[in-house]
Amino acid sequence: MEFLDLTAYTYSESMLPMRAVGWLGREHGVQGGAGMPLTGAELRLLKAASSRARRLMLGFHPCEFCGAVEGNGEFGYYLPGGVVHTAPTMIVHYAEQHGYRPPAALLSHLSEATRPQWDRRAELLCSVLADASADLGWRVDAAVDLALWTDRRAYDTLRSALRDEELVDVAGNELGRSLTAFAGQPYATDLGADGEHPLVRFGIERASTVDYREFVRPVSAEG
Repeated sequence: MEFLDLTAYTYSESMLPMRAVGWLGREHGVQGGAGMPLTGAELRLLKAASSRARRLMLGFHPCEFCGAVEGNGEFGYYLPGGVVHTAPTMIVHYAEQHGYRPPAALLSHLSEATRPQWDRRAELLCSVLADASADLGWRVDAAVDLALWTDRRAYDTLRSALRDEELVDVAGNELGRSLTAFAGQPYATDLGADGEHPLVRFGIERASTVDYREFVRPVSAEG
């Protein structure tokens, strides 16, 4: 799938309107940032903001420029002013290996995207995660993205979601990983409590060992 940067994201339905960044392909190439590679500091910011993948699909998509790696899933960037950008997990590979430069609208707010301010978007994510009748995929997305906000309201909503057996069976790992984002907060003393679902405990234990490369992998010789 290929989109021009900053156009409306229409690959799949979403809770909030989103703008596409980094959806590269042969038709439009590396787009407007070609020839202006990211500085080391900019690349570090991009990696820090690209910490959790969501919207995992059934298969991996290979890089159309080198074919050496393939990716699955997306990163979400919650920018000031209510804007949400979304990129494929391949965005870091595109920046490192193919000179892709994300638009300034994203680059200039990457540090704020790592810890966005509480607003209606966070309220919506809490509402969706707490709604047992909501789309299950959206609820999993909300469980991932709420970890961006270091706010007790997000933590309490994630903790409450652990009572939903269906959701835990599907996304216990993601819930556990999100809860670890609140480690050290005075209200998170029950983190990793005995009796937690095994998938949740697995997510908590694994959280510190994964990064943006989790869903980008080398293409196998057989592929």
